[in-house]
Amino acid sequence: MAKTKVREILQSDDTPKEKLEYLWDYYRWHVIIALTGIFFAGYLFMDWVNRPITAFHVTVLAPEVNAEEENQLSEELTALLEPEGRNETAYASFTPHGQLEERFTAQLTAAEYDVILMDEPAFKEYAKFGTMQEFRLSGMADEDYYQPEEYDEPIAVDSNHFEVFNQYETTSDMVLMIPENTRRRDAISTFFETQGYEIEFIDDEQ
Repeated sequence: MAKTKVREILQSDDTPKEKLEYLWDYYRWHVIIALTGIFFAGYLFMDWVNRPITAFHVTVLAPEVNAEEENQLSEELTALLEPEGRNETAYASFTPHGQLEERFTAQLTAAEYDVILMDEPAFKEYAKFGTMQEFRLSGMADEDYYQPEEYDEPIAVDSNHFEVFNQYETTSDMVLMIPENTRRRDAISTFFETQGYEIEFIDDEQ
């Protein structure tokens, strides 16, 4: 039907200008919809190409957080780790106690975190779940570790052992842990190296 209509217009005795006007009147919505679709598809494609990729993610769960320090710490972590991939960046995210803890738990379950900082009461609560990675750091004394009874090896240390966290109010005097389901062990190792430590991940099968 459409091809027939186009043929009729093109084969008519009307002037080229009139033919163009007829075609525009008949197909303008087709053209507008097609161009809108192309623009939207192009926007989604560019958004996908330029989306940031998480190279390392530190999160903090605490009674009070300083939101201004979140971006500052993210920038410092990215500078420390120097991710090499396109659009890769390091993140810090802060969650105050309360309703947002549901989001924190969901992201923890989804393996989005690499290092977790908590205040001590929260640490005692989350340690009971048995979902944290056992580890040791080179040069760290035994008395510097936290080892709840649910674990055979240490799972945490004070954040004050690390220069990068001592600079911020939100990350000072926290307990540092590593979630067992992290998928970026290489980035974690690199992070601790920037702080002067080598990490040993202790797995059940070893």
